[in-house]
Amino acid sequence: MPRDNKEIFTNSKKSTQLRQFMFGVIPIIFIELFIVGIGIFLLMPKGWPLYLAIAALLSVYFYAVGSLRSMLQSAHVLTEGELLLRLGSRFKGRIPLPLVAGVERASPVSFPKPDIAGITVVRDGDLLYCLSRASDVIRITLTKQIMVKAPTVGSRSKQGLVREILINVDDPERFIEKLTPITGSKQQPDPGVPRNNIAPGVGEERMLVDPAVKTGAPEANGTPNLELKNLTRYYGDYPAVQDLSLQVFPGEIFGFLGANGAGKTTTIKMITGLLRPTAGTVLALGEDLWKPGTAVRRRIGYVPDTPLIYERLTAREHLTMAGCLYNLPQDRIRKRAEELLAILNLQDWADQMIATYSLGMQRKVSLALALLTDPEIIIVDELTNAFDAPTLADIKEILIGLKNEGKTVFLSTHVMDVAEKLCDRVSIIHRGRLIASGKVEELCRAAEVDGGLEPLFLRLTGSQTKARG
Repeated sequence: MPRDNKEIFTNSKKSTQLRQFMFGVIPIIFIELFIVGIGIFLLMPKGWPLYLAIAALLSVYFYAVGSLRSMLQSAHVLTEGELLLRLGSRFKGRIPLPLVAGVERASPVSFPKPDIAGITVVRDGDLLYCLSRASDVIRITLTKQIMVKAPTVGSRSKQGLVREILINVDDPERFIEKLTPITGSKQQPDPGVPRNNIAPGVGEERMLVDPAVKTGAPEANGTPNLELKNLTRYYGDYPAVQDLSLQVFPGEIFGFLGANGAGKTTTIKMITGLLRPTAGTVLALGEDLWKPGTAVRRRIGYVPDTPLIYERLTAREHLTMAGCLYNLPQDRIRKRAEELLAILNLQDWADQMIATYSLGMQRKVSLALALLTDPEIIIVDELTNAFDAPTLADIKEILIGLKNEGKTVFLSTHVMDVAEKLCDRVSIIHRGRLIASGKVEELCRAAEVDGGLEPLFLRLTGSQTKARG
């Protein structure tokens, strides 16, 4: 880089939350100071004290607005010998270029909670988060620790040593292109999570979803009934699900596992047509689920974790109404409704209002509605919710029967024991990313874990809380 030459890299122009905060706060500041100014003007005598007070108010206003504008105009600066990191007035730091060991894209699927403006400036171990959003993130790895001024998680310490820094860059490709020849680093594939946040065993996540180890897929059954390709969903700047790909075949029960908040329900909403993906494709029976005019959604049955039913109808009335909405013949509706009421042991309550049912019985009605059209794909969100042990045993038998008919059963749960005994294959989602997929025994062997699915899950997710089961 020529002497005195500088490269400017803006870092907050794409922050939606920061922009919304700024345009919301500035009018409030103006109105409040205007009201105070009117009060001062009316109460204070004319003269220099009044003028000084008004000048002070204007100074406060312009300082506040200037601080907010500086956040939106924030930029990192690359000079001949150092990298100057800036995040408005919240963070300033200098990194000598010889200390930069590597620069790469990153996807922080989990990080400390930002402030009201969406800003995160905090240390966690030897990792510094210096972010205005969750997208366009760069990880800078250093050859040795440096001292920075930033608070730390769970401590009052205002400064400390860090060896990795996460920053935003509005043009990450140009940033990496400029830094790579200077540092001698090479861009690596996105590892998904900060290295020092990887719990024991999570380092194997790429191996466990590698095609060579994604074992147990029943290729003999042909084309998958359900296929997700690079499925991604953002809520604002927050990535709830990222780059998720998997296949589910006819004649198998597939377990979709994850802790609460891991991204299971968001994924299920996308594959049932309730939530449009930010990116990626959902193929059901070979058809794009989100293609306009597709009829494939009629061949998917969905059992939500919380029943979505009309409680002032009886179970029989609800099934009849649903059948009419599907334009099924009346004789078929009656026959299918009676079959399902018998299978689910609801005959004795079929003519009572659903409002009188227990939650477990209401979920049975949801299952009956999902099976009414004899779908090829059945999706069950949180299988064990509200079911007592005898009822759960009956539901398992029903799902096994559907599998034996060549149907595809896709179920989510956080109960490891149920998944291990019931599912042919499982996948594990953690912080929005798929970290393992395959047969339980082969995943355990690949991860060198004994004891079955629960120890595997705890190791891969780094959970400190014993999974329920």
